[in-house]
Amino acid sequence: LFTRFGVDATPTSRISREAGVSTGTLFHYFPDKNTLIAQLYVSVKKDLAEAIRSGFDETLPMKLRLEQCLRSYLAWGVANPEKIRFLDQFDNYPGIRDVVMRQAYDDFAWILDLFDAAVREGVLPDLPREFQMVMLTKVLDGILELVEKGTSGMSQDEIIGNGLAMLWKK
Repeated sequence: LFTRFGVDATPTSRISREAGVSTGTLFHYFPDKNTLIAQLYVSVKKDLAEAIRSGFDETLPMKLRLEQCLRSYLAWGVANPEKIRFLDQFDNYPGIRDVVMRQAYDDFAWILDLFDAAVREGVLPDLPREFQMVMLTKVLDGILELVEKGTSGMSQDEIIGNGLAMLWKK
């Protein structure tokens, strides 16, 4: 509902109706919309982190470990376009407190360590982390957008392969 209609155009009465619960029950668990959004945000982030972490093979060479993580992210994104739109919409939402953002990102700390190791091994260029994360996010968002649109003239596998190839240090 939030991704389709926005926060302001999604009253709690509509949320409770769609969820099949009374408004009173909704307010019992979530005293306001920001609390609901924050808890939903953490839940979606945890789901994504679990998808990336499942099947992670630490014995692979660094580049393959990174690619495995990114492909897991993309597979999750292709399977969950509404959740991707939700995260895009709420990654910088002012109604989510810093503590909730930190809680949501705690599940991803290991990936940052992986990126640091990839830089040390020369797999990724030695650039500021913020720059790397923004560029990575944009490439992954672009891949998901092209896969969803299906108008690029490439198969899903070609879009993903060519998109990921843009990330590696030559």
